[in-house]
Amino acid sequence: MKKLLSRKRSWLILGILVVLVVIVGVGLNRAKKQTATAKKQYTTYQVKRDSALLLKGKVAAKETITVETGVSSTGTLSAINVKNGEHVEAGTVLMTFHDDQVQSQLTEANQTIAKTKLAIQNDQKAIATLKKAAAQPVATPADGETGSAASSDGAAADQLQQVQNTLAADQLTLQQSTDSLNQLNGKLNPEVTAKIAGTINIDTASNNNSGVPSMQIISDGQVIDGQVTEYDYLKLKPDMAVTVMPVSNADRFAGKIMTIDKTPQTAAPTTGGQGGGSEVATYRFTVQMTTELTNGFNVQIRIPQETVRLPAKSLVKDGQDRYVYVVNQHKVHRQKVEVQKEDGYWRLLSGVTLKSRIIANPSQHLKEGQEVQTDVD
Repeated sequence: MKKLLSRKRSWLILGILVVLVVIVGVGLNRAKKQTATAKKQYTTYQVKRDSALLLKGKVAAKETITVETGVSSTGTLSAINVKNGEHVEAGTVLMTFHDDQVQSQLTEANQTIAKTKLAIQNDQKAIATLKKAAAQPVATPADGETGSAASSDGAAADQLQQVQNTLAADQLTLQQSTDSLNQLNGKLNPEVTAKIAGTINIDTASNNNSGVPSMQIISDGQVIDGQVTEYDYLKLKPDMAVTVMPVSNADRFAGKIMTIDKTPQTAAPTTGGQGGGSEVATYRFTVQMTTELTNGFNVQIRIPQETVRLPAKSLVKDGQDRYVYVVNQHKVHRQKVEVQKEDGYWRLLSGVTLKSRIIANPSQHLKEGQEVQTDVD
């Protein structure tokens, strides 16, 4: 009996020991995990807007136009009325021409007018004579001559009408010839005028067979010609405020985006060798600013960005929602955020404010309110 009780007591003690060992093991394992979690150092990310774009640009005149003479091939240059570098207003006479062919046509027109005037004088004299003759008293016809006199009067009336018709035709010819003469006078010495106000640029080394130099007008006012690739194209909007920075000094000027081309300028290969690279489209945009610089200066255009991106690994998905862990005084707070995936990154819409610091690499053991060590401690 004593042996049986002793044996039962031994099994009871053994069972208790086993339970104690299991409890201690579980406790040690849990403590180990908690210690490991507490000691893990987390990387943080400060919520901020995207870095500003820095794009290349160049100072240019708002408009540069080539002067087109519009003169016929028979015209020759007779005078250049402006000098290189001279500032002109719209309507200023730039060049004067003379057309020898028009001169010949003028001579013919003057001769036609002179002949027509002489013909009109003769017509008027003939009409006066016929009217005078018609006004003379007619003798009483003898018996049997009545029909002959009436026939004579009818012939005189017809002759008068014919001369009057000729006069009307000659007067019409004179009017048409005079109008043609006036038009030819306007073409004899045609003038080329400035369409816009600006500075004259004359290239005497480049001219056509008539000796007409290449002439341009560089308009008043300036713009910044910028270039943006297809990668950053959608980040630019009309009326965006920008900063213009000349590369030759430390000056800074405020500007505003005016236009953004929809058609690319160039498509240059990016990487890779023969046929191995892709092509990147480049688009022109213009910036307006009040300060004038020297045309041709190279500048950088700083374009601030409003987009806020979050690292993909910082987001924790729970159902259809996404969360981040915000760090505040070494403790984390689980915060729901609204994000949108765009071109391979997550854009923050709402949930956390700028300058908030979040856990960039949250682990599955991270809990609400847990104290953590971070890379900024």
